[in-house]
Amino acid sequence: MQNDFIIECPDGKSLTATHFGKVGRPAVIVSPAVGTQRGYYSKFALSLVEQGFQVVTFDYRGIGQSKVRMDDTSATMTSWGEVDLSSVINWVEKAEDSHEVFLVGHSVAGQLFPLAPNSSKVKAAYFVASQTAASNYWSGPQKLTVDLLWNFILPATTTLTGKLPSWAYGGKYDLPKYVAEEWASWGKHKNGVIQDSEHRAKAFKEVNIPMRFISISDDRLLAPRKAVERLYNQYGSSFKDHQHWYPEDFGKKSIGHFGFFRSSNSEMWQDVHLWLKRHV
Repeated sequence: MQNDFIIECPDGKSLTATHFGKVGRPAVIVSPAVGTQRGYYSKFALSLVEQGFQVVTFDYRGIGQSKVRMDDTSATMTSWGEVDLSSVINWVEKAEDSHEVFLVGHSVAGQLFPLAPNSSKVKAAYFVASQTAASNYWSGPQKLTVDLLWNFILPATTTLTGKLPSWAYGGKYDLPKYVAEEWASWGKHKNGVIQDSEHRAKAFKEVNIPMRFISISDDRLLAPRKAVERLYNQYGSSFKDHQHWYPEDFGKKSIGHFGFFRSSNSEMWQDVHLWLKRHV
């Protein structure tokens, strides 16, 4: 049903990935949030297998089992999109006998997707809590927290320790130095990941596949609604929609940034199942 394997990237780095399901079925790539290992998405992946898909999860370089040194200059957010995600897309298309490739992305995955030069091979994409990093789309105490991270905590900890410790950004895993520093540069720029790059702006505008964005009302610190809407609007697709979900609509007290992929909230996965099947 599932097996771990290695994907070799063109620059010589290796990614650890897991394949679920049967070869030949439509394939779904699950692209993780910052500092989140692929194992977090395993139960979600198995739910997709039950719906007739094969699934590949993976760790970005510097995360989980895709190990590199914390000061490896090749480990950046740009390389996560341009090289890592691109390599996974190529592997799935060639190795798994699938002519239909889909993507489910969590958080930063929505910022990385257009950076992959082969993103056009993906037939449709579903993004959960994917947002711009630009801090001007936060407000209130959450904005103060984010500005503190970008301008003080992150530069201080990366200078002192050569990495961004997990406690510094509220995650579970340390981030490589240059991943963290580039993330901060996106957060301090009004255009986020695009910054002043005409090439990146064009890449976002040229994405023209079915896309669904989900924002969650109690995810105010990591992906507030305005930040999700900003990223959504940077995409040029004519076939996109955005849904804003409330925990009470599912009988929940909270969902937050990570709750969607927890098995305790598996009733939410039906929306992904039905949406992907609609585009097969």
